[in-house]
Amino acid sequence: MKILLKLSLIVVAILGMASCKDSFVNVDNPLAISTSSYPATVSDLEQLLTGVYATQHAGGVFGRAMGPYSTYLWDHTTDLSWQGSPNWIQMGQNNALPSDNFLLQIWPDLWRGVQRCNTLLAGIERVNATASSDADKANIALIKGQTLFLRAWYYSYLVSFWGESFIVNGAGGDKMGVPITTVAAGDLTETQVSRSTVKECWDFIISDLKAAETLLAGKNWTGATDKHKAGQWAVKGFLGKVYVYVQDWANAKTYLGNVINESGKSLVSFDTYKTMFNGQNEFNSESLYELNMNVDMTYAGANDLSMGSMMATLTAPSYVGPTGTPIASAWSNVFPHAKNIERFGFNLGHYFPAGTTTANIANVDQSYITKSIAARTAKTVDPRLWVACLQPYVDSMVVAGAKKPISHYLDITELDMEAWSFRKYINLAGTELEINRANGANVLWLRLADVYLLYAETLTHTGDNVTALEYINKVKRRAYNYPVNAPSVVDYKSLTDVTKAPDAVLKNDPLKYERWAEFFGEFNWWFDVCRWKIGDKEAAYYQKIRGGPIQWDATDYAQPIPINEINANVNMRQNPGY
Repeated sequence: MKILLKLSLIVVAILGMASCKDSFVNVDNPLAISTSSYPATVSDLEQLLTGVYATQHAGGVFGRAMGPYSTYLWDHTTDLSWQGSPNWIQMGQNNALPSDNFLLQIWPDLWRGVQRCNTLLAGIERVNATASSDADKANIALIKGQTLFLRAWYYSYLVSFWGESFIVNGAGGDKMGVPITTVAAGDLTETQVSRSTVKECWDFIISDLKAAETLLAGKNWTGATDKHKAGQWAVKGFLGKVYVYVQDWANAKTYLGNVINESGKSLVSFDTYKTMFNGQNEFNSESLYELNMNVDMTYAGANDLSMGSMMATLTAPSYVGPTGTPIASAWSNVFPHAKNIERFGFNLGHYFPAGTTTANIANVDQSYITKSIAARTAKTVDPRLWVACLQPYVDSMVVAGAKKPISHYLDITELDMEAWSFRKYINLAGTELEINRANGANVLWLRLADVYLLYAETLTHTGDNVTALEYINKVKRRAYNYPVNAPSVVDYKSLTDVTKAPDAVLKNDPLKYERWAEFFGEFNWWFDVCRWKIGDKEAAYYQKIRGGPIQWDATDYAQPIPINEINANVNMRQNPGY
């Protein structure tokens, strides 16, 4: 049973009021809760904490924008079927602008998460000062630990998106990060905050996580109403990932190794893995931290009040309609870039014979379908392709209770293009419209496969290539449905062995390939591109999107500070290149 993380109107109102001084807001409603008396109890703090978790569902975060409006475009997970938005096309060309509508959604919602954490932390100190029982004090400590984890979570996105650089080989830490704020602004002057350095931002994130580690030591949430909460292994795993991001290999090895050896977590079977992104097998043995979602028939995704996400409305599959032509199952705006299909090792030709002019199931080359099914069965193509994507005219989806074949993606006039659909975080039991555009699939934000590959990367920097290769192979074995801990016929023989990818970036780099393939469609690859500084090579591989050529510049690792923030904060400096 899922916990319903609905961000109620009262929580929104409370968090909004609590961020301002009494002199800054005039509350005329005598029935309104007074910030001088709220929060006053542990129950009040729990209510506010619910709001902080729920902000992860906001439209500018995983309610809609994370992925389809951001990372999926920058790292070319997607191409665009819909060509009606110039700024969307520019994002996919790595030409984002300070006025971009999507960045104008993401920036304020991430900062809203920070503000709500800061408001809650102030409330925690007030309630803790009057708490009399040991039980209350213990519960307050757990609430504080979660709040610090969440503040670090929001900041990790802010500095990863808008920090001028990642720290690479000891350089970049002195570049511009984002402002660091630890209290909610009480008036306009307190919002005029300058940017801290990249290193200061990551140090701040680590500080919050270290404090959370102490407060949540030994805490594992297992109850039906609290298993969505961050516990000790979520904190340690997140810390390990952050240490990799800042290239602190000694600490990364300690924390990631601790998670592997002490958490009791294990990779799930392939059968569980292939459905755990679709609302099934949630909070499983592989999951360290996931964002809890629920289908919400009252509020559509991207609404603050919704318990679901609208991301899948944008990435929704297209299927074969009554006349044999493609039909959108929701908005169906973006689809997997054709170069990604090839990167999984799928290069069998095309569905439609030369000369075909219409995408219709009647025109499909049946020999191509036969070859596709044979390749899937023999695993000559990476099986994760079919975990992440739906294959036209081979796979199906459910529409109004009936199975429908997946079609060549809607509006893709290029019939020689591999126009597949997404599968991860898609409703497999119906269309997104049937669930009110509020998809209930949990986002597996941090899982053990990620820890394994981060640990392998760490070991390559600390002198243990043999063990590094073993952890890479553990992830690959699961993907091919072999026992994780025993040698298999699909094992890589070295850290430079050949992969399924045809390109110079991934062809002879199993670590990079496994991170790309394992987490395709999971919002991770962009950060790897940034910290490995391979943006130019990735642009050379993908070459173009349907709206035009990809145009990579060295400054494209950092996104432009939204123009609204530049205008509102006199101390805010824009990133170079914008």
